[in-house]
Amino acid sequence: MTNTQLQDKAQSIRKEIFKFKTRTGAGHLASCLCTVDIGVSLYLDPKTTFNHKNDVLLFSKAHGSPAIYPILADLGYYPKDELDKYCTPEGILRLHSDQSIPGCHFVGGSLGNGIGYGAGVAQASPDKNIYIVLGDAELYEGAVWETMMYITHHKLTNVKLIVDRNGLGILGATEELLKLEPLADKFTSFGFDTCEIDGHNYDELREAFNKQSDRPVAIIANTVKGKGVSYMEGKWQYHTIIPKSDEDINTGLKELS
Repeated sequence: MTNTQLQDKAQSIRKEIFKFKTRTGAGHLASCLCTVDIGVSLYLDPKTTFNHKNDVLLFSKAHGSPAIYPILADLGYYPKDELDKYCTPEGILRLHSDQSIPGCHFVGGSLGNGIGYGAGVAQASPDKNIYIVLGDAELYEGAVWETMMYITHHKLTNVKLIVDRNGLGILGATEELLKLEPLADKFTSFGFDTCEIDGHNYDELREAFNKQSDRPVAIIANTVKGKGVSYMEGKWQYHTIIPKSDEDINTGLKELS
């Protein structure tokens, strides 16, 4: 697939997410929209080395995990009509991904725990690459940094951390709530091979995901929260708000078409 084809696919996936999220009003829409390109690059770009049949993608930022539901449906993990049954008793797709959903490996909710789980999987399965998506506001959790020390101490070079650096938490901008920068320097000081990229640029995503290193890798992916829906983009208030009015829903669907 070309970059243009990947971008078009990401746009259609955002539309699917927007549809099933606004239909149910459940979960965190903006936090899913910003991570779509990460999922598309990993799963659908044939030039990216991620192997979804062997490698593992975990969402420590669990509220963003529905971003891969349409991707897994495309890959045949379950019928596409499951997207219409998101968060209903009849469906298999839940608010957060869990091991009961084909293609998913972890249930999260309390932030800071997914990286510890991922470190354990990486240590137990050295033949697998373990990709762990963290929210940037999730980095306020001390367990994240404790686990980073564990990862580098045990030389778990099959760990790939992906930070969704949209700059916004549930209450506002991360740099106003509790400053994280210089973030790349912090990861590097913990022993990670660190790079910072545009999380919506497929050339940069591909290069970062294909990076070979003798150290665990940390990828800081700068993204736009609410990507693709103009009135949601970069607005921290939409962390928990899902559009409800016909006007907002129609505008979102039009912009994502």
